[in-house]
Amino acid sequence: MIMRNKALRQFGPGVNIFDMMSTLHEKYGSIVKLQGVFARSDLVILYEPEHIDQVFRSQEANPLRPGFQTLEYYREVIKKGSLDGIYGLTTAQGEKWRDFRTKVNPALLKLKLVKVYAPPLEEIAQDLVQRIRRYKDDTKYLEKNFDLEITKWSLESVAYVALGSRLGCLGDDVTKDHPGFTLLQCSKDIMDLAFKLEFLPSMWKYIATPAYKKIIRTYDKQWEISTKYIEEARKRINERGYDIPEEEKSVVERLLAIDEKVAILMANEMLFAGIDTVSFVATSIIYNLARHPEKQQKLREEIRSPDTHKRYLRACLKEALRMWHVIPSNLRRTDRDHYVAGYHIPAGPRAKEFIPERWLADKNDPLYYGNAPAIVTLPFGFGIRSCIGRRIAELEIETLIKKLFDEFEVTWEGPPIKVVTKVGNTFVEPYNFRFKSIK
Repeated sequence: MIMRNKALRQFGPGVNIFDMMSTLHEKYGSIVKLQGVFARSDLVILYEPEHIDQVFRSQEANPLRPGFQTLEYYREVIKKGSLDGIYGLTTAQGEKWRDFRTKVNPALLKLKLVKVYAPPLEEIAQDLVQRIRRYKDDTKYLEKNFDLEITKWSLESVAYVALGSRLGCLGDDVTKDHPGFTLLQCSKDIMDLAFKLEFLPSMWKYIATPAYKKIIRTYDKQWEISTKYIEEARKRINERGYDIPEEEKSVVERLLAIDEKVAILMANEMLFAGIDTVSFVATSIIYNLARHPEKQQKLREEIRSPDTHKRYLRACLKEALRMWHVIPSNLRRTDRDHYVAGYHIPAGPRAKEFIPERWLADKNDPLYYGNAPAIVTLPFGFGIRSCIGRRIAELEIETLIKKLFDEFEVTWEGPPIKVVTKVGNTFVEPYNFRFKSIK
């Protein structure tokens, strides 16, 4: 079914992507074509798992994924001399993307990274727990600023991995000229401006609009701060005067061994992709557990048990990601003809309920997650273009959730939380969490 742009106006600018997609599916069926949507090429939305699987697998070797055109222009035109032919994961396509991904995979996908980063990430999570303990009785502050606190934790965590240093975002002396404050503002501005420039009609390709000028200045700020911290990390490594075992090396040290430009570019990639995404998922888990006290208690018992596997914690993470993906969709740009036939596959059981147990259920249990096609939930993307920072992101989130629910009983007092969609999905205030100390 073809749907023209004017039909999209019914949803308004603050649309929740999940509601919009559900409405389109109910009204137009399992394949919906949006003509010239958001000032871009035609967009085809697939709802049936078999159709999605067919398209993804046909491009498995060299998938083309639409990126951010302003960032692509910044890197390939404005920064061309500085990067000297090095391309990032966000903007590159085809062989350029594959070459860069092959270079950086070993630095970010090692399982032993958990050993390197678990202690500092626990320390960062504890800093956030202490701040919540301080403000837990100030409900007005948390209702308005919970997202700020969780985003500061997310930035502090990803910056430790990407830049090789703590920023101090969770301290009390973060002024407007503090690097942490600047990076927080950069993250917010990039998401807001990218939505305006990339997804709404804009003349930035023809004239330098105010929004275009601002996003270029923002990219510059992020680049300058990343360069400063990477150079400081390189200096510390050189001053160490000796080598250390490979499994003890940080991500930054491994990337610097490839090329300093690669380390700076990947720092920008992680700051670009790892702040709002991680804070969104952490908030989603906290919210769902606050709304399901029996599951919160079950998790708390596991956290306090001697069992080191923490299977229920990981089930909670998977379930939160299944219910609300960080990125609204997994896009592919077609490079060939696709012939997608239609037939119906029933939805998975109780799909709208938060049930972490589905990820632990036996195969003969109706709840078993394998009863639904795996392709219907891809929170970290698909195939070789899946998220390179998945292990680090999961470690950050799991570390915080263990600390938080060991310390507090969390409840939610208010109407259901609201989600709005820009470049990614985000929650909006008020954050009606209530935290009760239980230790």
